[in-house]
Amino acid sequence: MEQFGKYTLIRKIGTGGMAEVFLARTAVAQGLAKTLVIKKIHPAFARSRQFVAMFVDEAKIALGLNHPSIVQVFDFGAVGDTYFLAMENVEGMDLLRLLQSCAAQRRRIPYGLSAYIVQQVAKGLDYAHRKADEFGEALGIVHRDISPQNVLISWDGAVKIVDFGIARARDVHEDEGVIKGKFAYMSPEQARGEVVDCRSDVFSAGIILYELVCARPLFPGKGKEALELVKAGAIPRPRDFAPELPEALERTILRALAFHKADRFQTARDLQNELGRFQLNWALERQEKEQADLIDSGALAQWLSQVTPPELRVQRSAASTGAPRHRSAATW
Repeated sequence: MEQFGKYTLIRKIGTGGMAEVFLARTAVAQGLAKTLVIKKIHPAFARSRQFVAMFVDEAKIALGLNHPSIVQVFDFGAVGDTYFLAMENVEGMDLLRLLQSCAAQRRRIPYGLSAYIVQQVAKGLDYAHRKADEFGEALGIVHRDISPQNVLISWDGAVKIVDFGIARARDVHEDEGVIKGKFAYMSPEQARGEVVDCRSDVFSAGIILYELVCARPLFPGKGKEALELVKAGAIPRPRDFAPELPEALERTILRALAFHKADRFQTARDLQNELGRFQLNWALERQEKEQADLIDSGALAQWLSQVTPPELRVQRSAASTGAPRHRSAATW
């Protein structure tokens, strides 16, 4: 353990890019303590003005967001030359680990739960996209890094977006044409280095939904190979890999993944509502077959308990904080 300002760093739970992530604890009143997560600039970049500026930009965005589908950031500051964010500790796993676990067990995430997970992501995105300042002026937030690594699922079925480290916003300034994000989860316009809006995040959420129901990467490969696939915009039909996929859900996926942004859902709320309608109709159809289950956080928690044994939960809770990690989409 290491003392870091008023926080005690218990253990490192992730590293990558410009940051390190630690499970931590801080003392509060009456001798009590709160467990949380500390994300701090890697010592190698602590004196880099560029990385410090990016970290401060992330703090500007994250501190103002307060929504059940977004990991809460409690504190921002510096200890010596090292800037940090203190954030909510989500006891669970990220979506990438869940996909990998399902692949190892040769299991698929049920269609209703897949729709529910992305619906919750869309709720968080819609909140961030609509966020305004104290004068009612839109902040213009676009996450730009919606990917399985940045979607956390708690053991009780909550779904939360994490890591606004490369988010675009009104007051965040950067050079034009710079491509930021994970190539395999970009929209075509993001891959071309264009200025993006909320419809780019809708596309990324569509990629996640595609991969949940098809149990395979949409844009496999590494680096520029994946980037070129994104730019080409060729989307295999989901039912080619999931023949039993309901047609309504396939239509929703393909609309979210429309190459031209004018043809997509125009807001994350539109995607959220469409997935809500699918879940309602899906439940009614299954009810007629006496297979109905309410699709909610409780259903997701129950299903998680089936695919993650108790002994794995202890190990994986430590890594379920959106810790930065690198991976190729082909590693499932």
